[in-house]
Amino acid sequence: MGMLRTVGSRSGVSLIIVLMLAAGCARSPEASKARHLERGDRYAKQQKYRDAALEYRNVLRIDANNTHAIRQLGLAYYQLGDVGQAGRYLLRARDLEPENVDVRLKLGRLYLLGGRPEEAVREAEFVLERDATSLEGLVLLAGGARTAQQVEAALRRLEAARPALAGQARFHLALGGLHLQKGDAATAERALLEATAREPKAVEPHLALANLYAARGQTGRAQSEYELAAQLAPIGSPARVRLAEFYLSQDRRDDARSTLKGITDQAPESLPAWRLLGELAFAEGKLEEAARAAGVVLKKNPSDLDALLLTGRVQLTRGETMPAIDSFRKVVTLEPNSAPARHQLALAHLHAGNVQQARQELRETMKLAPAFMEGGVLLAQLDVQSGAVRAAIEDLQRLVARRPDAAAAYAVLVTAHLAAREPDRALSAARALTSAAPREPRGPHLIGLALLARGKREEAREQFERALALSPGFVEPLNQLVSLALAARQPEVALGRVTKQIAVVPDSAPHYVLLSQVHVARDDARAAETALLKAVELGPRLTGPYLGLGRLYTQTGRHDEALARLTEALKINPRDLGLVMATGVVHELTGDFVKAREAYEKALSINPRFAPAANNLAWLHSEHGGERQKALALAQTAKGAAPDDARISDTLGWILYRGGDYQRALPLLQESAAKLPDNPQVQYHLGMAYVQVGDRVNARKALTAAVGSPVDFQGKDEARKALAGLP
Repeated sequence: MGMLRTVGSRSGVSLIIVLMLAAGCARSPEASKARHLERGDRYAKQQKYRDAALEYRNVLRIDANNTHAIRQLGLAYYQLGDVGQAGRYLLRARDLEPENVDVRLKLGRLYLLGGRPEEAVREAEFVLERDATSLEGLVLLAGGARTAQQVEAALRRLEAARPALAGQARFHLALGGLHLQKGDAATAERALLEATAREPKAVEPHLALANLYAARGQTGRAQSEYELAAQLAPIGSPARVRLAEFYLSQDRRDDARSTLKGITDQAPESLPAWRLLGELAFAEGKLEEAARAAGVVLKKNPSDLDALLLTGRVQLTRGETMPAIDSFRKVVTLEPNSAPARHQLALAHLHAGNVQQARQELRETMKLAPAFMEGGVLLAQLDVQSGAVRAAIEDLQRLVARRPDAAAAYAVLVTAHLAAREPDRALSAARALTSAAPREPRGPHLIGLALLARGKREEAREQFERALALSPGFVEPLNQLVSLALAARQPEVALGRVTKQIAVVPDSAPHYVLLSQVHVARDDARAAETALLKAVELGPRLTGPYLGLGRLYTQTGRHDEALARLTEALKINPRDLGLVMATGVVHELTGDFVKAREAYEKALSINPRFAPAANNLAWLHSEHGGERQKALALAQTAKGAAPDDARISDTLGWILYRGGDYQRALPLLQESAAKLPDNPQVQYHLGMAYVQVGDRVNARKALTAAVGSPVDFQGKDEARKALAGLP
């Protein structure tokens, strides 16, 4: 019995050892690597490229330099349309296997997609040196041809290979593309028709024909070819997405949406379809749908540039400024040469009050894309606002040289010349726009502004009327006409002109806001209120009418009504900084400093660098029982965000003064007083600083100006005492 137990026991131990060894072998790195490679190759054959990529990445965790896995991973990413990852691994594969033709061809196509035709041609030449009749190599060579000489050379190479390749559709497809580049549309069409005849069920020739017909404006024939290509192609193919793009170009949004949803329902892996569906939703203001589509793409590919860009645009539209900045920064980090991403980042910085950072991003944008009109115009506007007028003029002159019909660029150029006190040049720029775009209403409007600067009011008035004739809803020329009438002390003339225009555009909220301003000038508060209430009715989501009512009620001492209207507007636009700030100002005027502080803090939670809120909150902390150090930090934030604002300089200087730092306070208060010479409180602050540094002459001058003002202000009694105490 004991012997049996011993033997049995030893047998059990032996079995355990064998099993442990077997398990150890199964878990060895080499066995795991082989298993992942086998799975990856199997998935690749089944065209399950995402699963294949996962297996190949598992191989590289075990063997970081495995040639087979690197090559196959690059090819899998290529099939998935992940250009960034595909390029990364195909470059490594080329270094490891420089003679691998498939890798060189795929890399060449990526170069074409990335706008690097010279490198694509180098890869094509490498392939053609080994096989002069390689159709893939010739197609890549044709795709990379840009100059007339390159096009002719590629045509010669293709014609030389005609005997071997004429039976294949892609040969004629490449010929068609080259003839299109030469501008020979008729020959190109014949080549593409030959391609469809050779392979009627091939997708690419039908797509190429569709593109040709669309470019010619033959929309019926283009639609037929796009739809045929889509029918022939798999559900998730680019051909179906291209059909949706064609529908969008024809403003057939429902057809585009239906096509895209058909793709995403049946082929949810199609990232291009999700991207375009997101863009369509964003264009229609459906932010939740747009965000959801972008989220699907990012879940599959967290580095997708288009989806990150769309996410940031959705966030910015929602008022989520800081998250938007983060999204755009991710895009710029992944692709530093993306001009659209830098432009969007600049817009986000503007929303956050970071004007200097916005200008910096816009300058980078224009370096990358010198003809980018929208970015150039915005940069020029910011330059004009910051006083860099000459730089704005030079940039705008380059822009209009490229686009003589660019109304937005001319508009800012006229503004820049006027800011530089160059009315003649402003007039010349405005007339250039009118010549280039005779139906553009901004042309005569800008001419009117330039004529005003030259003192020619009657001629200016004629131009403003001409602008209104071209565009009856254009409120800016009407604004100028009203200003001219009011400046001439003719409020009834102003009233008549606005009333006449409202009869033409009766549903325009901005026109009623302008009408309210005329009534204010006529001292008719009741009529002004009626006009603003009508503006609210016509434009319930517009901020201007509510702010106008808040201002009107505040001026007439109806603070509760002002707060009620502002609160009503905040229910519609809870993150509108203008409304939040106005609420804080009304609370401050009524002495409710706690609620005023809450409003300014809310504004800063929306935009941490919003200078007006930081400035007002700093003042409350300094003057009404707050924290002095916090006041200083807030005032410094405001100064950094708006360095040229005289009121902010006064706030910061006074806080430093109250803290005993007179030497740092003085230049800030001098700066503020120079810009606001008629503000008695600013003069008072400056005078007190001069007293502390021992400059009695300038102290007397500033304090005399403060005390002599008929305006009452906080500290006037102290100013009198300080002035009386000067020897």
